[in-house]
Amino acid sequence: MRTFLITSALFSLASAAVVWDGRFSNYTTATDFDKWSWSNQVGQYQTYIYSEKASSWLTLGSQYKNPATTTATQGVKVKLTSTSTWNGGPMLRTELIPQTPNSLSGHLFFHVSLQIPTVNLPDPAYEHQIVFWEGHYADIKYGQLSGQNGVADTLQVITGGKTIWSVTPVKGTWYNFILETGSPGGLWVSTGSNTLTKVFTGSLNGNGGTDWHIGALRLPLNGNTQTISEENIYYSGIYVENSGPTTKP
Repeated sequence: MRTFLITSALFSLASAAVVWDGRFSNYTTATDFDKWSWSNQVGQYQTYIYSEKASSWLTLGSQYKNPATTTATQGVKVKLTSTSTWNGGPMLRTELIPQTPNSLSGHLFFHVSLQIPTVNLPDPAYEHQIVFWEGHYADIKYGQLSGQNGVADTLQVITGGKTIWSVTPVKGTWYNFILETGSPGGLWVSTGSNTLTKVFTGSLNGNGGTDWHIGALRLPLNGNTQTISEENIYYSGIYVENSGPTTKP
């Protein structure tokens, strides 16, 4: 029995795998993002949500990575400006979406680290959807939620219309997240180099999927997009695994 248990544990460990890796290991410069198209679906990311070439809005570099993440050499700075309009409307968006033949559905662990920087930080008067599935069953948001009054300098995770975690973010600090889809589901969080711990157990109201958006979607204020200065968000450590989870950032 002892041998069986050890063998089973080793098999479980061996079977755990990264099913999609978005840690930018295969990108040399931001112009590599421009190579993707519907007829040439190369790389780890789809990059069709842009008014210009994707490289106009994305910058790669080690300075945009959580220093605690040893499995990646660089992160990405995502930029929003007043010209980041979506289909000519008042919504601003700059996003990356996984390019993979895998479904990314079921019981999986979606990893992402992000930073609200000290320079060109997003305006908290606006709602910024900065990690989400298209179905919006689990969202990481920053700023004022649409329909609220006042200004909210708040980073929060929302599922089923309810906030399950929130903080006033320390600018320049890395926040690490694991969104656990399927069953049992839940949310894991830490800052900096700290080990991620589970802060919420329960369904995220969806089973994941490839329509996972990393970047910034800024909703208009009172139906109009005001003139804005450049806004930045940094991301790193983006990948999906099918077991574990790995709790080191």
